[in-house]
Amino acid sequence: MTTISSAGIGSGLDVDALVTKLMEVERQPLTNIDKKEASYQAKLSAFGTLKSALADFQTAAKALSTPAQMSPLKTSVADATVMSASAGSGAVAGSYDIEVKSLAQAQKLVSGTGYAATTDAVGTGKLRIALGSYASGSFAADATRTPVDITIDSSNNTLAGVRDAINASNAGVTASIINDGKNNYLSLTSKATGESSAMQITLPADQDPPASASLAALTFDGAGGPNMKQTVAAADAHIVVDSVDIYKPGNTITDAIQGVTLNLSHTTADGVSTRLSLDQDTAAIRTAIEGFVTAYNNVSKMMADATSYDAATGKAGTLNGDSTVRAIQAQLRGILGGAIKGAARGSATLPDIGITSQRDGTLAIDSAKLTSALSDPNKDLSALFASRGTNKGFGAQIDAAIGRILSPVGTLPTHTNSFNASIKDLEKQRTALNTRLDATEARYRAQFSALDQLMASMSSTSNYLMQQLASLTNNS
Repeated sequence: MTTISSAGIGSGLDVDALVTKLMEVERQPLTNIDKKEASYQAKLSAFGTLKSALADFQTAAKALSTPAQMSPLKTSVADATVMSASAGSGAVAGSYDIEVKSLAQAQKLVSGTGYAATTDAVGTGKLRIALGSYASGSFAADATRTPVDITIDSSNNTLAGVRDAINASNAGVTASIINDGKNNYLSLTSKATGESSAMQITLPADQDPPASASLAALTFDGAGGPNMKQTVAAADAHIVVDSVDIYKPGNTITDAIQGVTLNLSHTTADGVSTRLSLDQDTAAIRTAIEGFVTAYNNVSKMMADATSYDAATGKAGTLNGDSTVRAIQAQLRGILGGAIKGAARGSATLPDIGITSQRDGTLAIDSAKLTSALSDPNKDLSALFASRGTNKGFGAQIDAAIGRILSPVGTLPTHTNSFNASIKDLEKQRTALNTRLDATEARYRAQFSALDQLMASMSSTSNYLMQQLASLTNNS
């Protein structure tokens, strides 16, 4: 009788091997679940790549979606040491002669009294700091700013204490201490530039008890004397633009020339101006258009690869046959293959400016034709790409379309959510199947263990009978 030997099993039956083989068959559904999950995960990864490519295409489309982006201006200043300039919404091409007569300044004061140490007492009482203008000869407070009273008492009546109290008061003034090698002086600087940010420092007449006489050394009312002295006067910037005098409180001027910001840094020689030029930045527009085409080609190639099928090898792309991808492809191609309503004739389609569709679905740029379109005033590229009134150019349409596709309730998230739901369902199936497989394996082992015991018992009986028969034969 032939048996399969296995150590430790009385019958010689290899239970482990038998159960292992049977469980391999039982686990086939689990293998199928793993394959399905791997397929879903591959599709999710492909859709993640598509989402990223679409987001990049949307960003490129946004860069062309407004008239301002399609009509950018570059600025140049003949003498860059005098100022810099930038053009924004509302700016138009042109040139301006600008003379910078003076820069805006913040007022600075320094105490007329020197103190041997920063811990020297300066008196007690209230200091009132108001901001306004001395342009008329006397101080005119700025009605939009409330004067600030600063209490100087025994806790802060030193020079350093006054400095700290002023800095903590939010009075629009910065305080510091200057040392000349012998004495210390309180220095005050208005936080804002311009004539209307000059300081007036007084001792309120109604304070009780009255301020000590020594505290008056820190007052200033525009006049000279032993009190605070003015080292820099508050002043507005003064520029002349094409013979027009303009005064502004700061050195960053946003409303002298429509849509242009001027950043003043130096004065010009008396009577001398520098030229500011604003020209259309066709290089920036070209770069944005090229970026738009490149981003679309990336999306197009990604979708083509993902949905491809090689008949020779029988190999299909990860998203081959996916209706969502085909719908997105058709939508984008439909937009880019159309004509823009309201655009001028000869600049209503992409081919009009040298952008044509290729056999593989990508776009190609005829560089010479695009250059010609950019320099042709009759080619309205703003209408072709941007949103203007009710007319939506290619940039605006693509931006809106991809926005809908990628929105939380859009085509792509809805589709990927279904894959995620399927994966979760497979996880539930895997858990239930593993539980069932554990029970099946336990049952097999119990059955084969019982069979093992039965076979061992039968083998023992068989051996006994054989011995008895042999004994009878010998006796005969």
